[in-house]
Amino acid sequence: MNPDAILQEFLIKRSQQKRRTSPSNYKERYFILTRSTLAYYECRTGKKLTMKGSIDICKIKCVEIVLSNISIPCSYKYPFQVVHENYFLYVFAPSKESRQKWVCALKEETKNNNIQIPKYHPNFWSEGHWRCCDQLDKLATGCELYDPNRDSKKPLPPTPDVNRRKPLPPEPEESEPELDPDPVVVVCLYDFHGQSAQDLSLVKNEEYVIIEKIDTNWWHARDKNGQTGYIPSSYVVEKSPENLQAYEWYNKNMARNKAERLLQKEGKEGAFMVRDSRQAGMYTVSVFSKGASENTPGVKHYHIRKVVDTLKRYYVAEKHVFDSIPELINYHQHNAAGLVTRLRYPVSSWSETVPSTAGFSYGTWEIAATALTFIEEVGSGQFGVVHMGYWKNKDRVAIKMIREGAMSEEDFIEEAQIMM
Repeated sequence: MNPDAILQEFLIKRSQQKRRTSPSNYKERYFILTRSTLAYYECRTGKKLTMKGSIDICKIKCVEIVLSNISIPCSYKYPFQVVHENYFLYVFAPSKESRQKWVCALKEETKNNNIQIPKYHPNFWSEGHWRCCDQLDKLATGCELYDPNRDSKKPLPPTPDVNRRKPLPPEPEESEPELDPDPVVVVCLYDFHGQSAQDLSLVKNEEYVIIEKIDTNWWHARDKNGQTGYIPSSYVVEKSPENLQAYEWYNKNMARNKAERLLQKEGKEGAFMVRDSRQAGMYTVSVFSKGASENTPGVKHYHIRKVVDTLKRYYVAEKHVFDSIPELINYHQHNAAGLVTRLRYPVSSWSETVPSTAGFSYGTWEIAATALTFIEEVGSGQFGVVHMGYWKNKDRVAIKMIREGAMSEEDFIEEAQIMM
């Protein structure tokens, strides 16, 4: 216990996003507030507190509650922010009362600071923009007036009024922000089997609603049954008539000769794909037919054209015009209508190549050694050796083993975080 402490408690700290794409990590820290500093410490069983950071009270520009509709990926659900110099410290308290206590105490200690900002951001900086005002500069001026005196002192109890017959109505509780009326819907490109309870398994071609884009690699999503969890962002694409990547028949940037080789290898009547044309912004339908030219198997190529003087009207055969390319393809899958054959079998060069994920699961930093099977040593160096092996007898992995005494536990953990 610190005798000079105004407040001290275990809270959760979110790591600074030093780059636009850097992920957010959440770590439990022991916070201690004194008249001069706000410090936070790492606490390990049987070891002394290790200071991980400290902020001078005189350098704090703003202390305020964070209001957001995003899902909080840690066990403490009540965030507040401390703005100091050019940094934003996000802290999560275990209860509304705890958060209010810390905000009030910090405001009281910083109320005389002459560097307070006139405006602040009431929502998070996340995914390279402010969620409250959508500004892309992290140091952009806030969008809401900051009142350094609000909540800095606890209100006095009301004065009794003997003439009042009815008590005053209770003060309204802090309202939750409205959910986004236009959620982001994505389409799954590959099956994904969740490795932990916090993951959400994906089924190819199913649709999912994105709750929050946690970082560039893992998003928080909800399926059609209401189940939620984390999914790898590389396995899905946003659903939109203009986003052709959601469709198996689209092969971005594929050359004509490669398209012909793939379709001829498929060898099925009506095997087809859509690919980018040489002319920017234009597309081509390539289709295989056994009677493409004088009963000789071959590939025919059809340009998808736009109706003159319109922005979004497409056709291959002039008599059949559509509002989007997916609608056009769907029609010609059932009707040849000017093509050598109807489009029967979509062919793609990417659908069978499942992308890798950033780690086995969102936020998974440690796995049980018993889940690893060692096969053979594949390399060695000054600090350790690397084995090829399997995780859970399924996923092939590289296992780096540090030689005893080669580096400290903290350096090892830091290196693992960088590799993660």
